[in-house]
Amino acid sequence: MSFTPFVFQIPLAAGGLALMAFNYLQFAVPHGKGLVTLADIPWDRLTAEQITLYLPLIGIMLAFSLVNILASVVFLRSLTRWLSNKEEYAHYMSGPPTSNVGILVPIASLSMSANVILAPLAFFIPELSSNIQALMMPALVFFGFLLFALLGLELKLLNIWITQPLDTSKLSFVWLIDAFAFGLVNLTGSGIATMASNEMVASIAAMVSFFALGTGILLFVAKFTLLIYWQVKSASFPQNAVLPSYFIIIPITCLFGLSLFRMTLYLETQYNLDIKDVSFLLINASYIATIGWGVFSLYLLRSYFANYFYKSDFSPTQWAIV
Repeated sequence: MSFTPFVFQIPLAAGGLALMAFNYLQFAVPHGKGLVTLADIPWDRLTAEQITLYLPLIGIMLAFSLVNILASVVFLRSLTRWLSNKEEYAHYMSGPPTSNVGILVPIASLSMSANVILAPLAFFIPELSSNIQALMMPALVFFGFLLFALLGLELKLLNIWITQPLDTSKLSFVWLIDAFAFGLVNLTGSGIATMASNEMVASIAAMVSFFALGTGILLFVAKFTLLIYWQVKSASFPQNAVLPSYFIIIPITCLFGLSLFRMTLYLETQYNLDIKDVSFLLINASYIATIGWGVFSLYLLRSYFANYFYKSDFSPTQWAIV
């Protein structure tokens, strides 16, 4: 192939790393209402330990934000040329479910890029952070575009999977990339719902996010249940190249939990509902599930890491570990 949509996992992972550093600073550095910026860090009042911690985080955030944006631009050009080749695109879409589901990776990556622009990139650019509310409407339009594309492609994939023979023995957790994409698109939508000061923008984002969130969760539960059933029935692990895909459950669970948590924040802000207990339960339940699955996966794949991983060739599923 001249191109594969799976390359968008590079800007996707880079954006995730940038957001990790940003989120730590968001909660560690005292600041006013809104998102933390570089100007909020009181360098003259920081301890040596804080400086030693904050400087690498800021460096990581800057480096991986740039990787996310630049790689997205480069791969978008390649994606556009690839999509214009209708024969190659049709061949790709007719492939096995663990392959053609990769068409959704660019959508997930672009949603991550939107979050990078609104948070880590705005951290460094005062003009961006001071005009963040002016970006809410364009962000809402972009969110709508991503969700429309995601739903359209998902329906197309479902039609292919239903109308063509499905070899369940070759399915793996890579098949859950669509649930991952729904989680990332919801990250953008729920972010707009909680950040936007314009009530109409926030309400539209919340309403659409509730729909997308429900769709994504139903899809995730259905496909996860089927995968577990087929895995137990086969009584053997998939090939080594796809074993790291077990870890894709971790970001999916985190993303759905965070989106649900943000939706409770929206309800509290817009309707003065006292649902702090529900918020506490949602965010902690998602992270307990995440940690539990991570430990379970490490135990389940211990022989893979001990005997194969360090000498293996690179495979796209290894991005699930990141």
